[in-house]
Amino acid sequence: MPSNYSALSGDRMIQVRKVASMSLLRACRRFLAQDPVSNVLPLGDLYSPLLKVSHINCAVKSYRVVGVCSIYRAFSTPSMVFGTAAQEVKQALVKKALNEISSEFISLCQPDEADLFKENSTILHFHLEQQMIANPPKQIEYGNIKVKKVRKNELELLNDFYIEHHAEAWTPIQFEAGPYYCVKQNGKIVSAVGVHLVAPQIAQLGNIITHEDYRNRGFATACTSALAAHLASKGRIISLFVRTDNAPAIRMYEKLGFSKKRNIAFLIMQKHGVKT
Repeated sequence: MPSNYSALSGDRMIQVRKVASMSLLRACRRFLAQDPVSNVLPLGDLYSPLLKVSHINCAVKSYRVVGVCSIYRAFSTPSMVFGTAAQEVKQALVKKALNEISSEFISLCQPDEADLFKENSTILHFHLEQQMIANPPKQIEYGNIKVKKVRKNELELLNDFYIEHHAEAWTPIQFEAGPYYCVKQNGKIVSAVGVHLVAPQIAQLGNIITHEDYRNRGFATACTSALAAHLASKGRIISLFVRTDNAPAIRMYEKLGFSKKRNIAFLIMQKHGVKT
């Protein structure tokens, strides 16, 4: 597949290009920043450190960026996301991106956008999440709970904590994206929260986990509150995704001033034509 892929749209041509220049990267950032809440995932992939492990394509029509798709490759299974765009633009972006994926892949998208993949892939898993937004988050008092920012020399300790708890959305590169906060007991991390990504306009929280022996003590609430307040002080909207069936977590986030924005489909798919 050539680096430039073209598709007809009415009387004009959509060109799908690999984002390989700083000028095109800036144009993609400006396009996605028009709606940072809806575009939070691809927008974050366009900033360091995630940019180092992301493959970015954009759709150009009449010399303007009209769509962006990123493939995040920090995990063994690549994750494809795309920003708001017209249907024919998304179709062109997905077609190009699928030529760069060899087997299984993940996508988080609007529920009705799952149809974009059906022609070329099989859905292996599907569940619904919801995006919640705080702008700004509520400040809460967390008493004698000692919340601390995770220091660089504690990264190995944090990594061990997430591995022990089978955190599916964790990779150490996310520690470079923004701060992580934790609660310790006897020198060990028992609760932690951090970011998946940070862009100038918005930050996405993630990896919110508490050891099962220390739950229902307010540790996760305290850590999330501290991190959200820090990020909001920089003028950012705070976003997170949570499964729609996780009622306790949703109640915690609502307590912190988060409200539902939209539903998100989490898909694991197998590309057609792959031998297993």
